[in-house]
Amino acid sequence: MKICLINGSPKNRGGTSAKLLAALEPGFGEGHTVVQYKSASGDPDELIKSASGCDALVVAFPLYADGIPSHLLRLLASVESMIAAACPGAAFYAVVNSGFYEARQNRLAIALTQVFCEKAGLAWGQGLAIGCGPMLANMPLNSPPVKNVANALNDFAANIAAKKSADTFFVRPAIPRFFYITAGNFGWRMSARQNGLSQKSLRAAVKR
Repeated sequence: MKICLINGSPKNRGGTSAKLLAALEPGFGEGHTVVQYKSASGDPDELIKSASGCDALVVAFPLYADGIPSHLLRLLASVESMIAAACPGAAFYAVVNSGFYEARQNRLAIALTQVFCEKAGLAWGQGLAIGCGPMLANMPLNSPPVKNVANALNDFAANIAAKKSADTFFVRPAIPRFFYITAGNFGWRMSARQNGLSQKSLRAAVKR
């Protein structure tokens, strides 16, 4: 198979989406050709070139306001009428990660990628919705709290390599909700201090 991995993050380098796509590759097994495309370039011609002759397209992106990041949405809309001709019979897969604890918060974004598939004339493969995305950026995927996410990525990769269609899978790291929220609040406070902001000034800003 020829598989195109589309990094849907607006970041040119790094980020959770890039990490998730990299984690998928070993699960494809041997004998496949993998091409990479970064949506941050915003170049639709380059996307068509990358997708040309592919059997599967895999996009990974962060959740933005319950949907697809605007730059990626514009890009997908611009290739909607021609991408199927570049990769006839290709299946489309989507990985969406978010900062929400609940992976189901990503369900609408997954549904939007399914709408794109229908309009573009591509076959829908599967969606993978991941919660607690910030944890994945800062922790090895083989560590115990996120091992279940790594397992989900392996299963997802196997479906891609088999060009298999399946229901959307929802997963998040195996940590209590309270711990995740507490760690998140601590991170925000640390970031505020690093930028010269006190908790008093933050509370004042919220009251405005």
